[in-house]
Amino acid sequence: MGFAIAYQTTEQISPALQREMIHAAKDLSSGRTWLSCEPPYLMNENGTLVGASKPNFSPHPDDVASAKSEGLPDGTLSDTLEILCELSRRFDVDWEISHDHSAGPLGYIRNGVCDDDVTTQCDALTDLADELGAEGFDLDDL
Repeated sequence: MGFAIAYQTTEQISPALQREMIHAAKDLSSGRTWLSCEPPYLMNENGTLVGASKPNFSPHPDDVASAKSEGLPDGTLSDTLEILCELSRRFDVDWEISHDHSAGPLGYIRNGVCDDDVTTQCDALTDLADELGAEGFDLDDL
């Protein structure tokens, strides 16, 4: 089951600021295994920064073992949102958040604060994946 949370700045930003933000996102993403979700990945699209992070609902057992051996915390969808919030605070930019199956934005991150609707939907998605995974369902096979 392919699914990704997408994000883009709400306004065009300068190439210099884009480079700073991309570098900051990489720094903020370090120190995690990112087993449960892809880290924020940003790129320029017509003057705005865009990206998407795909939750990993059913990690391969070898990846789980490798992540555990690193002894680092896992990067989650919540961590991705928090990194985007920090980028918003640090660089005074706002983000529009959506996903593969939404008909428009789920909501926004403005002034470093994520809309409750975005947090609620992302938390519900994570909870559902955890519950189904605990029951032995492989969501990638659905």
